[in-house]
Amino acid sequence: MSQNISVDAGHGYVKALSTTGERVLFPSLIAPAPTGPDLGRFGSQAVVVLDGEKYLVGDDARRSTGSLFSKEKATDPLTIAITKIAAAKAAGPGYHIVNLGVGLPLSWYASQKDALAAALTATATVDDCHLMIKSVSVFPQGIGALVSVGDLPWVGLVGLVDIGYRTVDFVVAEVRDGMPQPLTQYAGTYPGGMHIAFQSIAQALESETQVRFEPHELNADRETVTANGRQITLDPFRAFAFEALAGDLSRHLAITWDGVMDKLDRLYLAGGGAIALSPYLSGLSAVRILPDSQWANAQGFLSLLDG
Repeated sequence: MSQNISVDAGHGYVKALSTTGERVLFPSLIAPAPTGPDLGRFGSQAVVVLDGEKYLVGDDARRSTGSLFSKEKATDPLTIAITKIAAAKAAGPGYHIVNLGVGLPLSWYASQKDALAAALTATATVDDCHLMIKSVSVFPQGIGALVSVGDLPWVGLVGLVDIGYRTVDFVVAEVRDGMPQPLTQYAGTYPGGMHIAFQSIAQALESETQVRFEPHELNADRETVTANGRQITLDPFRAFAFEALAGDLSRHLAITWDGVMDKLDRLYLAGGGAIALSPYLSGLSAVRILPDSQWANAQGFLSLLDG
């Protein structure tokens, strides 16, 4: 018997959901496992074996790599690998036949969806999990998040902004009888996701401390970093960077949604950056942050798979 699994392999975090209720979340970090002495149970890094190749994944890869940044997901072997690993973690040990749902940013969707589906339709062995990925459905990310909205008006116009690590997808939909119909002319991808803010924070920290930090070391869960033996509080750096990114995004939406922004009944925020940017998004009214906003795309993909 097959099961449905959705994987949202963002550039910040990988999220996976299965019809069994399993949830998987880890940073989008992956690197070939380094060579070195086997420390046995004293080693702090867990190695994942995918089809005979050894990888460090998530937090275990934090010291070995940066975030996934390739725009060509279908031809990026590490993105394909991390997607299969996430699906296996959601499926669990044993043999599984899987219908897989994944997403692409709106602006990449048309050109990459077929190649991504072909790249993921395969068998894979991840540790003690054996997957036969029978089918792959590729969905537009913003539409996936829109499908997850649970409190749409019966009629009206709604907007959705999906704030990811590398990209921000946005879409306006006309709702009739509770069903949203996306409007193509108001849908697209803004190429300045949360990584822009974290790059700005890293540059500001380096200017003040002369210590280099990678953007993925400054995630929203950290309150401080250590530089030259001194604890540096990140909140002031974040506030400046988040406000700057939110201002750029607000201006972009004002232009792209000219003529419709003021008519929205509701504006939903989704994605891992929704909570961080919401206080700084000026000029946007009727804003609602989706519950579990980081999971909105994965939830939408799974709903579409489940019909």
